[in-house]
Amino acid sequence: MQSPDQPVEASLHITIDLDITDPEAMRDYAVAKAITPEHIALASADLFGALAISVDPLRIAEDVPGVRLLRGTVAPAEGHDMPDQAISGTGRHAGREPAATGIGDDPVSALIEASGRIGGLGLDLLGYDDAAEEAQRQLSLRRAQVLAGLLWHASAAMTDELFNDLDLLRGRAPTAAGVDETYVISNLPRQFAHRYDARFAARFLTVCIDLSMNLAAGWKEPSCVAQELAVRCLLADAEFLAEELELDAELPPDWLAMLEETFLRYADSMMLYDPAMDGFENDPEASPEGAPSMKFEDWFTPLDPGHHVPPFAERG
Repeated sequence: MQSPDQPVEASLHITIDLDITDPEAMRDYAVAKAITPEHIALASADLFGALAISVDPLRIAEDVPGVRLLRGTVAPAEGHDMPDQAISGTGRHAGREPAATGIGDDPVSALIEASGRIGGLGLDLLGYDDAAEEAQRQLSLRRAQVLAGLLWHASAAMTDELFNDLDLLRGRAPTAAGVDETYVISNLPRQFAHRYDARFAARFLTVCIDLSMNLAAGWKEPSCVAQELAVRCLLADAEFLAEELELDAELPPDWLAMLEETFLRYADSMMLYDPAMDGFENDPEASPEGAPSMKFEDWFTPLDPGHHVPPFAERG
C-alpha cells in the first residue's frame, strides 16, 4: 500500500489540436517567452518549434490541489516535423534540467565563458590561488572560473523561477502545501510558510535581483536578513545545477562551505531552518550581541545604517 506521506508519480498524455491563425504573432510570442539562445533560435526559425515553446504543458494542472508539477514536454504531432528535440516544460525540476539551462553540451566551456560576466567577485574569493605553483594555480583558476559561471547561471535561473513563484502565489492564501509547489520560496525557512504570500514573494524578488547585481557589478555583503536568505537560495540553485551537470571535479573543493563563509555574515539566519530552534528569533538572549533581529517582520530591515534595501522591499 502506498504511504500517504510519499508522492505518487503520475504521467498524463494529452493531445491538443490547434489552428495557427497568426503565425507571426505566435512566433513573436515564442521568441519573447524563450529563455535560452537555442530556444530563441528555434522559435525564430521554425513554426512548430515556436508553437512548442509557446505552450507550457505544466500549466494544465497548476490549479489542481494535491499535485506538484514536475516535468512535461511539448512536441508536434506526427506529420509535423520539428528540427529539434521535444521542448522540456518549465516546472520545478524539468525547468532546471541541463538541456534547458542554455549552458549547452559543453557546460565547462560555457561556464568559463559566463565567468567574465561576474565582475563583482574577485576570483580569489572563489578559490583562485595566485601564490600556488603553476600547475595548481592554473587548476585553481579554471575551477574558480567554472564556479563564477555557475553563480551567474544560478542567479539568472533563480530570478526566472521567482517570477514563476510570484505568479503561482498570486491570489492564493499562503499555505505550506502551496509553498511546496514553488521553485525558490520553498527554499526559505518552512516555519514561516504561512507568511509567504504574493506580496512577500515580490519583495523577496527585489532583494534577489539586487543580489544578482552585486555579483555582476560589485559585491556587497547582504543588506538585510531577507538577502542573507536569498544567498542561501542562490547556493541551493547553484548546488542543484552543479549536480545536474556533474561538475563535482570541476569546482573547488568544499565550494559550498567556502561561499557560505565568503557571502554570509550572520550564522543566525541558518538557525531559522532548524525546527529545534523554532521561536529563537523572539528570545533576545538567543542571538549574539549585535546580531540583527531574525523576526519575520524585520527580514527586510537594513542590517545597519550603512546597508540599503530596495525601497519596494523595505516599504512592505
